[in-house]
Amino acid sequence: MICVCSLSISAALLSGPALYLERGERIALVGNSLAERMGLYGHFETLLHSRFPDLELVVRNFGWPCDEVGNQQRPNDYTKLGDPLRVFGPDTFICFFGYNESFAGPAGVERFKADFEKWIADSGKKYAKDSRPPRFVLVSPIAFESTGDPLQPDGKEANENLELYTRATAEVAQKLNLPSVDLFTPTAKLFAEQPGLQFTVNAVHLNEHGDRVVATILDRALFGSVNPASIRSPQFEQLRAAVIDKAWIHFNDYRMVNGWYVYGGRRAPYDALTFPREYKKIRQMAAVRDRYVWDLAQGKLVPSQPDDSQTMQLTVPLTSFGTKAYSEPKELRYLSPDEAVKALTLAPGYAVNLFASESEFPELAKPVQLNFDGQGRLWVACMPAYPQWRPGDPKPDDKLLILEDTDGDGGADKCELFADGLNLPTGFEFFNGGVLVTSQPRLLFLKDTDGDDRADVRIEWLDGFATDDTHQACHAFEWTPGGELCVLEGLMMSTAVETPWGPFRNQNASVCYKLDPKTLRLDINITPCFVNPWCYVSDRWGQGFVGEATGAQQYWATPLSGAPFNGRKGCRPLIQPKFRPVLGCEIVSSRHFPDEAQGNYLLANVLGFNGIGQFKIREEGSGYAAEKAEPLVESSDKNFRPGDPQFGPDGALYFVDWHNALIGHAQYSMRDPNRDHTHGRIYRITAKGRPLLKTPPVEGKPVMFVLEQLKAYEARTAYRARRELRARDPNQLLPAVNKWVAALDKTDPDYERHLCEALWVQQGHHAVEVALLGRVLRAKDYHARAAATHVLTDEWSRVPNPMALLQPQVSDEHPRVRLEAVRALSFVKSLDAVELALEAVKYPLDYYLQYTLESTLGALEPVWKDALAKGALAASNPEGLDFITSFSGGGVPSGAVLNTLPPLLSRLGPDAEEKRRSYAALAEARGTAEVGQEVFGRICISCHKIGNEGAEFGPDLTKVASRLKREEIIESIIDPNAKIDPRYLAMNVTTKDGEEYSGVVGAEDERTLTLVMGLGQKQVIEKSNIKERATLKASSMPEGLPQTMSAQEFVDLVEFLVAQK
Repeated sequence: MICVCSLSISAALLSGPALYLERGERIALVGNSLAERMGLYGHFETLLHSRFPDLELVVRNFGWPCDEVGNQQRPNDYTKLGDPLRVFGPDTFICFFGYNESFAGPAGVERFKADFEKWIADSGKKYAKDSRPPRFVLVSPIAFESTGDPLQPDGKEANENLELYTRATAEVAQKLNLPSVDLFTPTAKLFAEQPGLQFTVNAVHLNEHGDRVVATILDRALFGSVNPASIRSPQFEQLRAAVIDKAWIHFNDYRMVNGWYVYGGRRAPYDALTFPREYKKIRQMAAVRDRYVWDLAQGKLVPSQPDDSQTMQLTVPLTSFGTKAYSEPKELRYLSPDEAVKALTLAPGYAVNLFASESEFPELAKPVQLNFDGQGRLWVACMPAYPQWRPGDPKPDDKLLILEDTDGDGGADKCELFADGLNLPTGFEFFNGGVLVTSQPRLLFLKDTDGDDRADVRIEWLDGFATDDTHQACHAFEWTPGGELCVLEGLMMSTAVETPWGPFRNQNASVCYKLDPKTLRLDINITPCFVNPWCYVSDRWGQGFVGEATGAQQYWATPLSGAPFNGRKGCRPLIQPKFRPVLGCEIVSSRHFPDEAQGNYLLANVLGFNGIGQFKIREEGSGYAAEKAEPLVESSDKNFRPGDPQFGPDGALYFVDWHNALIGHAQYSMRDPNRDHTHGRIYRITAKGRPLLKTPPVEGKPVMFVLEQLKAYEARTAYRARRELRARDPNQLLPAVNKWVAALDKTDPDYERHLCEALWVQQGHHAVEVALLGRVLRAKDYHARAAATHVLTDEWSRVPNPMALLQPQVSDEHPRVRLEAVRALSFVKSLDAVELALEAVKYPLDYYLQYTLESTLGALEPVWKDALAKGALAASNPEGLDFITSFSGGGVPSGAVLNTLPPLLSRLGPDAEEKRRSYAALAEARGTAEVGQEVFGRICISCHKIGNEGAEFGPDLTKVASRLKREEIIESIIDPNAKIDPRYLAMNVTTKDGEEYSGVVGAEDERTLTLVMGLGQKQVIEKSNIKERATLKASSMPEGLPQTMSAQEFVDLVEFLVAQK
């Protein structure tokens, strides 16, 4: 045993008793991102092993973004297969808390201390060994490093609060007689002495240099003397590389992706046996790396890589190919690229060619998103690691590629590798001369600084985006015209991201996030009324459209993008196709395409109808309407899985082809041997007899030249020009914008759209000029007025007297402008905002305007509820008073529903008996069947039939009420796994000789059990040889679907289903 006492050099940092470490001590780092990011760089653990090489310490990092002592959000069912921390069995916790709690300010300090004491007491009991609790070392937050950017927090208030929580941490430690370390004081001093972004990537999260410095401070504070290691020596770096490798292996244990399928509700029927084995192997691999690290620390000779040959071997499940006729080809065969082109059918007047394929570019495996840079080159994200890394395989090596057509023949002849080593890059976009890209669970910033088209800067920018389902994780990146990045995420996910503005959390609710890279703010932009959004696009006037993958419904985004609140109703779809699911959308805006196609909405579908559908959009009232048009392209090859259509600089339409015989997450085992990891194509559609465009590149071009590109007819040309201008120096750009506006031709039919473009460029730097905003708010074209109203909403806090600017918009002659104004007021928490919103009732209300007004009133209900009860609302507006009175009475479900439904929708909800009582209480509520039919049409019809309407992906619900009671219908919606047709129950069987099988019971007699598996294969098992058998329950219906509707809509849907007799 070694006792290390503090020396005078670190006495100001360490308080409490000395820290004793024993041989084989199991040390867990827990807490927020300060702990979690130590696994990225490894300095602290490397210092531990360098200081104590003979103790053979076992160190694991369990840090998680946003963790607080009283709030540690985890994915649903996270501990269903065992708590990773309990499995590890720590002897000592080194605890990093206080950063996220500090945003509660001085008022939260006492709560923090009480929660900390409780967490230590609870953890001491929970993780005790032989009645001996683990030990705890408390570490304070670091200081906030000011970025110097006026758009970001200056850190003054943050540091005042962090200092309070540092003191609170020390007080808890002193009370409980625990060691504690003050990291705040030395880092505050250091950040003040060396200003600028020297130690962090975003003011709060350490970069590699900062990690090295803080690790050194922490090591010396804990152990009181200079570490014997030379921190930059080759020996130290070799040891650190081994530590980082081990940390990566462990990261894929305690933060394994696809939790919904690993330990959650969808692990059955295919993977109930898969991941318990993989957990065992991955923990064995971590132990192998422990030994490797110890040997390096002790100066022993080691092989170049750890040897995993003695870890358990994983089995490969039998394929389920052949069981999904609706989505699979008849035989497992992949057409050659030439054959695949011949299998395509185009709408009249169009031609298609293969832009690139895996044949000439093997790196082009599993493409998922494409984009065009400022030079006009096509970039594509490829993820052959999908659905997730398998222990024992090489680390994920997903890629970001640059494809070029250098000879102008319409096909790529050059492929550059911009970045590799990514993990499931489901989304990317260009930003500030580099690229923001998902590498689950992180958002990375990559940049090439030496001009070789290879990323040489890699920054883990934000961490904590959900990975519960890797094909619902943050994806489909798209800029709004004003410079906010829309990032989509599906249902039943758990996101917890630390930002300089505080912790951001979202759980079990599909969403469109709004990330502002200029300010580093992350917010909810759209609260969708669907399961898994995979589509987002804006038209030339900045109106957004967002779409569902699972059901393929597409929505006008503006009514959905008001202030979020609980109980929001779903919205009517703009487009409800007869096909599903979809992987991306685009609006036709290219002079290369025929005039009659302009404005059409394109949807790429991957199952059943394998092609790109087309819909004609027309303006109607405040919003839009749509009707089906002829498909643009369709393939007879079921392996054809088109996605992410986007118009290129030449005016042609490009799209990826995921190209896989097996499609979907829940439909097959994650490890099905027939999941493809090598194929991938990119296609290009052109219009026959029409000239291609010659759009000039904008990267690095003079500002006035780039501004001129904003005038282009093509929406994507303006999109890329705005993106380029957001990367320019605002001190040079903004005067140029004013000059450009002054020179605009006022007789140009597009003059007011050009003014909108100027406004969006200013918004991209949060420098909207009030005079220009005022001009566009009063423009002749209602499209411009609506766009300017949206800008005013986004920049509300930066515009002087915004309410005065907004007031005329509520009474605008056009309903879309009024709708934008009513939406804006949802964010203004005042009675004046409510009064102004109710002015809209004096004008005709169509569906979208009424929906938006009801949503605004729902968001502002805490503001107006008491005033309405006291008769102090809408005194001079009888129409408005009638509306809000009706809304207050009819828009709110019964108390039983409000009290019962939320806990049932929580994955940590009531026990079985309480559920039974809750179902009975819900069954007492009555809704409106006609409204329920609308809800069914929006949410359910993509998978279920009633009569002749709907699809057959799920059970036919015709006469469902003749089979199920009201309570049973309620249960089937809330808990789809509760009762499943016995014909579809899967079973796992383990034999006495160690074999394991999974399938549907085909036959059973006294002697044998027959399981039916993929391709109709049958496995006959002697019952005398069965060691264990388990029946598995799993429904194809998504869990959490009621989260996509309000409580009242839920009751209405039940009423509609009960009427089906």
